[in-house]
Amino acid sequence: MKGEPSKSWLTVPARWTLVLFAIGVAVLVTATLKPFPQPLSYHDFGDARQMLGIPRALDVLSNLPFVFVGIIGLYLCLVKRPVQLSAEVISAYVTLFAGLLLTGFGSGYYHLAPDNQRLVWDRLPMTLVMAGFFSVVLLDRVTTAAAAWCLPLLSLLGIGSVLQWWWSESRCHGDLRWYLLFQTLVILVGTLLLVLFRPVKAEGTRAFVIAVAANVAAKLFEMLDKPIYQLGGIVSGHTLKHLSAGLGFVPLLFWLSARTEPRSESKATASR
Repeated sequence: MKGEPSKSWLTVPARWTLVLFAIGVAVLVTATLKPFPQPLSYHDFGDARQMLGIPRALDVLSNLPFVFVGIIGLYLCLVKRPVQLSAEVISAYVTLFAGLLLTGFGSGYYHLAPDNQRLVWDRLPMTLVMAGFFSVVLLDRVTTAAAAWCLPLLSLLGIGSVLQWWWSESRCHGDLRWYLLFQTLVILVGTLLLVLFRPVKAEGTRAFVIAVAANVAAKLFEMLDKPIYQLGGIVSGHTLKHLSAGLGFVPLLFWLSARTEPRSESKATASR
């Protein structure tokens, strides 16, 4: 297979077996768990300070990186049109950056008055980010035509997991399991793809790894929201979560921007 190393500690079938095994175990464990609702304590964030008339100001304003990265990313994909990237890859990037842009607004809206009803508008666009990013990594690692179907399928599964959670909460028997499974599998399988497979189309591995690491750090910041804020009362873990998750995609902007340069040069040469 093109792009595969000549020698590897695992054959291609063995690597796919490992990926499928991880997915199967995660699904099985999730299915055996009892349904559990979104804890109401989740909405009680460490930093509730009001600034400039904005409640919970830092948790609201720290969503701006999502907006800026989303806008710049959409500009690069839709206006600059990076060369050497297929239409399927461009579509995955557009989904990713559109999701980031919408997450900035959805998360900001949620943090103005946190509750389950508003949390839906935070999580829905986040599933687009996850679907877009996973699809970009998959398409970078796999040449099969089936990979192109990953984006619409994952988008539907992600949106469905949020709507299923919201529906279960409205029926007073909240079930958060499947949204958490979707989120976990995107990070887990995406990491396995980066580790087990070499790129076959375009080398963006460093930017992918930074994005994954930044979002893993974001989850840690989220878990340590109040302890971090209590260290000095300056910034909370949740604010750092937003900054880490949003800025973690900046290397992808530089990578995409570099892909637009050859086209600009070719146009200049052609006009001479």
